[in-house]
Amino acid sequence: MRRGPVAAPLTAGVMLVLAGCTGGGRADAGSARLEMEWSGESKGRLAAPATAEWCDSLKVLEIRAVSGDSGIAIALYPTDTIRADSYPVMPPAKADSVPPAAAVALRYFGETSVKGYQGDSGRVLVRETTGGRVSGRFSASLKSATDGSRLRAGGAFHDVRVLPASRGCVARPARPPADTAVPARPPADTGVH
Repeated sequence: MRRGPVAAPLTAGVMLVLAGCTGGGRADAGSARLEMEWSGESKGRLAAPATAEWCDSLKVLEIRAVSGDSGIAIALYPTDTIRADSYPVMPPAKADSVPPAAAVALRYFGETSVKGYQGDSGRVLVRETTGGRVSGRFSASLKSATDGSRLRAGGAFHDVRVLPASRGCVARPARPPADTAVPARPPADTGVH
């Protein structure tokens, strides 16, 4: 099922913005976690409670974890439903068009500014999808959204409860095809009335 470029700009922006939000605390108080370590131009680690929301109309599962000003977001685009499978990491603008695929984003506060990265290669391995929960691991190469620097990242998500998406889960209508029978400009006035 091809979803096309409709959700791609939304996903890229939403992933970076949501990764920076403080969230509404929808994570279970229990063991739902997402952990990630990265190295390259900078090194770091983030481990935090995780949430997962399934958007049925866009066929995307967004897994997020936020701690202070830092956050991680993983978008999984299955062929139909989320199941134990391997999802190749792709740039967000492409991931929604070629399922199964994944998009990965990282946002953290550096020494003087907020840094945002998007995955362009790697793999998300979903290992378990039982009881309305999802677990797996991932590794990805990430590129800065602003300066081209790169990071190598890896991590895992454990026992994250999947809930229906509560906001932003609306498929945008496709643009109608251009009507080629309509002239691009009005005809010249012939002077006959």
